Amino acid sequence: MKSIVVYFTQSGTTKAAAKKIAAKTDSKIEEMTTKDSYPDNFDDLVAKAKDQIDNNEHPEIKEDFDFTDYETIYLGFPVWYQQPPMVVHSFFDKFDLSNKNIVPFITSASSSFSVCEPYLNNMKTNATLKDGFRANADPEIEEGLGL
Repeated sequence: MKSIVVYFTQSGTTKAAAKKIAAKTDSKIEEMTTKDSYPDNFDDLVAKAKDQIDNNEHPEIKEDFDFTDYETIYLGFPVWYQQPPMVVHSFFDKFDLSNKNIVPFITSASSSFSVCEPYLNNMKTNATLKDGFRANADPEIEEGLGL
């Protein structure tokens, strides 16, 4: 079963988790970015994230991934305002995920995966959403991957 890790990161925390997951699952790894970058300043970033949520804005993804050869997609992202960043909505909007297994993982200092689950269930389209997990540390990653 071929798999790929696709992640969105702002601070680098999700990138670090994605690298570990890719290594443990022998998966290809790709970063997902937006056409309009997010501000580096924390206060400006928080304001932009909140504005996107309030306006149901799905930012445009820069990459054009081809998932044809992959059965499983590990999808990583931080938690913003107790939910996935709006770019995760864009991911489900943009790509044909028919017959794909999506294994979401989050990075968050305080939130558990369960806060994101309702949002992901509403986004998943034709994909099969597998159990997700928090991936802040090696033990969480190993448990989430069933290792």
